[in-house]
Amino acid sequence: MLNKFIKIKNYEIHKLNYENPIEVFENHAHQYGSVVLTGKGDESNSRFSMIGFLPNFEMVYDGYDVLVNGDPVAGTVWNIWHRLLHESAFHELEYPASLCGFVGFASYELGKGLEFLPKTTIDSYTMPVIQLLTYENYIIFDHSNREVWHINFNYESTYKKIIQKVVDQSFEIFNIQPEANREEYKNKVTRIKNYILEGDVYEVNLTQQIKADFNGDGFSLFKRLYSKNDAPYSCYFNLDRLQIVSNSPELFLKAIGKSVETRPIKGTISRSDDPVLDNINKGTLLNSEKDQAELFMIIDLLRNDLGKVSNIGSVKVINSKKLECFKNVFHLVGIVESELSRDHDYIDLIRATFPGGSITGCPKIRSMEIIDELETYTRNLYTGSIFIMNREFLNSSIVIRTAVIKDQEIFINSGGAITIDSDPEQEYQEMTEKIKNIMESLGNDCFS
Repeated sequence: MLNKFIKIKNYEIHKLNYENPIEVFENHAHQYGSVVLTGKGDESNSRFSMIGFLPNFEMVYDGYDVLVNGDPVAGTVWNIWHRLLHESAFHELEYPASLCGFVGFASYELGKGLEFLPKTTIDSYTMPVIQLLTYENYIIFDHSNREVWHINFNYESTYKKIIQKVVDQSFEIFNIQPEANREEYKNKVTRIKNYILEGDVYEVNLTQQIKADFNGDGFSLFKRLYSKNDAPYSCYFNLDRLQIVSNSPELFLKAIGKSVETRPIKGTISRSDDPVLDNINKGTLLNSEKDQAELFMIIDLLRNDLGKVSNIGSVKVINSKKLECFKNVFHLVGIVESELSRDHDYIDLIRATFPGGSITGCPKIRSMEIIDELETYTRNLYTGSIFIMNREFLNSSIVIRTAVIKDQEIFINSGGAITIDSDPEQEYQEMTEKIKNIMESLGNDCFS
């Protein structure tokens, strides 16, 4: 039975003193499967942080087969995921244990499988398409009320994969290789504009990959990056040979019960240390017709995606253009809400909306075909999603501003939305600005 490893025998909740999640996570960062989801921002998207350690269950989908705790399981990944969600009982527990559940990620490549799109990109590294874990231990932080709880679970069956490494808590990178230089990137922007003129698309999210050799500790990189920019959907995920260092500002899907929210980001401009210039940049973004058009197109796309699984008439744009401030950039954000229909669950919601429209373009499928044509390397986790979920609670990010470390190499992607009004040079500058914090944290800006 699938549920034997997620069936809860009993659990205990212990109140802890309020502390910084990153400092608490230090004790677990080098254990296999350990994860921290944290960040700062307004209460609507940064109230809670979560730590998980000592995994008791693991599902891995490589695009072909599904493994549960290392053993193959018959069935499609979607059917298995549905079963896992509905056989789990986290949502029935007392608060805050009711916020616990499956923690994991879905890579951008899941979207290609959903739409049966051809793949011509090169795999610069490999990783699962989906990976889910549950834990014996969760630590939940409520930053609004300055409360912390440690929830310890005992399950009917036990599966433990314990790997703890002693590492030198420093790092270095060398041999940095951007996928495209300035002129090559600008030429790709021009090609997309030609597709727009020909009527293929309205907008395409173009990205590129930077890779380098990496020696040292991924968590040390995460700490340095987080100190520069404590983005609301930051995450460090330690999966032994694979570490995820995410500094994402973008919510993908949030749901409590049947209430669903998505917050696409479209429109970016750099911050300045000069308050006068900073205010000018803010006004420039708010008044930019190009950036507003980008945002409105993606809001419309997401309204359509949510409508596939929501009650008729429940999809509403709550805010069509909200300015959000981060340490190195301003962003324009839309807020869309809906009510999930009675016949659909969170797996149906993910299938209907994945990958997020803000990182594909419009229309989605044709944009994804052009992305595959113009981008050299497979995106893998980049522009996928990191999430925590149970039957009544879902919180997930769009994986941007993220580094993936695999087998002593590091992979970083960046890009932006291309429209008919895009200026190739400005798009190149925006692409570099978005990962400025990561490159500075690595101590080597290949774009300087």
